[in-house]
Amino acid sequence: MKNLKVKTKLNMIIALVIILVLGASVVSIRNLNQVKDKAIESMEASTRQSYDQNIKEQVGAVISLLTEINQEYEDGTYTLDEAKKVAADEVREMRYGDSGYFWVDESDGTNVVLLGSDTEGTNRMGTKDAAGYQMVKEIIRVAVEDGGGYTDYVFPKEGETESSPKRSYSEYFEPFDWVVGTGNYTDYIDDEIAAQDAEYSDFATQKAITLVSICIVLLIIVTLLVIQIAVDITRALKKISGHIEVIAEGNFAQSMDAAYLNRKDDFGQLSATLNKMRESVRELLVKVKGEADNIDTVVQNIESNVTTLNEEIEDVSATTEELAASTEETAASAEQISTMSQEIEGAAKGIAVRAQDGATEAEEIHKRARETKDNTVKNRAMVTKMLSEIRESLEKALEDAKVVDQIGVLAESILNITGQTNLLALNASIEAARAGEAGKGFAVVADEIRMLAEQSKEAVANIQAVTDNVNQAVGNLATDSNRLLDFVDTDIVDSFNKFEEMADAYNDDASRVNDLVADFSATSEELVASIDGIMEAIGGISSASNDGAAGTTNIAQRTVSIANGSSEVLDRAKDAATSAEELKKNVDLFKIEENE
Repeated sequence: MKNLKVKTKLNMIIALVIILVLGASVVSIRNLNQVKDKAIESMEASTRQSYDQNIKEQVGAVISLLTEINQEYEDGTYTLDEAKKVAADEVREMRYGDSGYFWVDESDGTNVVLLGSDTEGTNRMGTKDAAGYQMVKEIIRVAVEDGGGYTDYVFPKEGETESSPKRSYSEYFEPFDWVVGTGNYTDYIDDEIAAQDAEYSDFATQKAITLVSICIVLLIIVTLLVIQIAVDITRALKKISGHIEVIAEGNFAQSMDAAYLNRKDDFGQLSATLNKMRESVRELLVKVKGEADNIDTVVQNIESNVTTLNEEIEDVSATTEELAASTEETAASAEQISTMSQEIEGAAKGIAVRAQDGATEAEEIHKRARETKDNTVKNRAMVTKMLSEIRESLEKALEDAKVVDQIGVLAESILNITGQTNLLALNASIEAARAGEAGKGFAVVADEIRMLAEQSKEAVANIQAVTDNVNQAVGNLATDSNRLLDFVDTDIVDSFNKFEEMADAYNDDASRVNDLVADFSATSEELVASIDGIMEAIGGISSASNDGAAGTTNIAQRTVSIANGSSEVLDRAKDAATSAEELKKNVDLFKIEENE
């Protein structure tokens, strides 16, 4: 499932919903028919049980009457024959329902009561029904041997030749040796069951047609809705993924399509955030390019100034060597000392001027190094802040990108199926309530239909699984975006750190050069003072020459130190140039203009 596309998974859901709906429809129709059959069986059993209970209660009423009359006989109110006659007359007149009556036979088959007909007084033990069944004998047997029971037989109705089913109940009253019985035709029960079967069949057919129609309509709606959502989701994901790939390749010039930026859903928010990130990084890269060019210019100026300084130091070194040679020759010849003293004075003044120029250049180097460090710190803080804002904005956008809200429409549609199904269950319950006692079995319809609602909920669970996969796709987008932010956070910020370290090194080197030049200037001033002393007192030429030799030696040593410091500054400048070139090379990989 993890390797399947979102469109494929949604198509699988459509197929699953179709199978579930069709399966639920077939099962529901089959269950409706089964429930109908069970309801008919239950109704028939209930009707026949009610009929049996009714005739049994009627016979019980006669037995109660006979018990009262027998009690009067035992009390002496009647003789036995009088009691039997009173009882027979009472039973002969008793009726129930439309045509219910009672008959009484003695245990030997002699009829006592039968609607006052000629059969009374005769023995009818051998009487048979239309099928040859000795019904009277069975009626008497179940009453005497079993204490009461039912007998089924067939007999033509009055004025008819075709036999109809009858069912009787008989009970034995031992004090009078009477078997009391009653019964009636039961074909009306078959007619009622057939009519109810036809009515239930029509009802079940109508409900099945309604159910199938609703399922088909909802299935079409859900299918169209899922297809539309699938197309929209896959198209949006493909478009946004393509734009992220373009950005990942370093192209920040291409903007997101306006159609996606103007969308109001989660994909619109994600597109807007992605475009905002692109613009922010693009502005950052423009500034980084500008700073890289500026650093390159500064490094070139440093190289030029250091080169000039080296040339001046070489001049100072050469002049110092000449001064040392002249000072040594002064010990041998006073005339030459006087002449050379003038040359030394001019050279010393040139040294002082050049030393002052060197101090100025060292101060410029120190100032530029300090400005480079400040700019680097400022730019690094700006990049860090902008990176934090971009990351926070992206995380918020990804948090808001919940495709479940779109797919929730699908879940809502399927839940509508559950609502319709529950409505059908309610209709079934109402019909069962209207049927009364006979409709108890029909209540099973509600339970079976509720099963359809449960099956629909399973479809909702599958849709929620798709929602998790869509969230995973959005997580992949977040991973790609974070990779881009990590690149900016790691490479560019590290470059700024290197710039700051180089700026500190430049600053320290400039300070050392400034100190050396200051010492050099002081030494030059001392040299000028020494030359003035030589001009004022030729007598102290030897001492002044020695002082001049010592001074020139010191100048030579300091000149070497200055040369070493200048070389170190030049090496730092070359390192800075290499770093600036590397930064510019990395930044040039990004495309920030359409024509690049």
